[in-house]
Amino acid sequence: MPNPTRTWQLVSLVLACALIAALIQLHRPVPVNAQKGTSPAVNKITDYERLALSPNARRVHERYSL
Repeated sequence: MPNPTRTWQLVSLVLACALIAALIQLHRPVPVNAQKGTSPAVNKITDYERLALSPNARRVHERYSL
């Protein structure tokens, strides 16, 4: 009969390796896709604020920000 402690150690090692690989993948730079039809990148910090608002809040903000 296999040793259950050894089995869990092996499972933990595999999960730790998968986590490390996922974290490394997250830290890699994203390739820039300059094809036609793609959405434009957000360049200004105000664009981030606009994107974070709901449509109704954005309309109110645009109406009173003039």
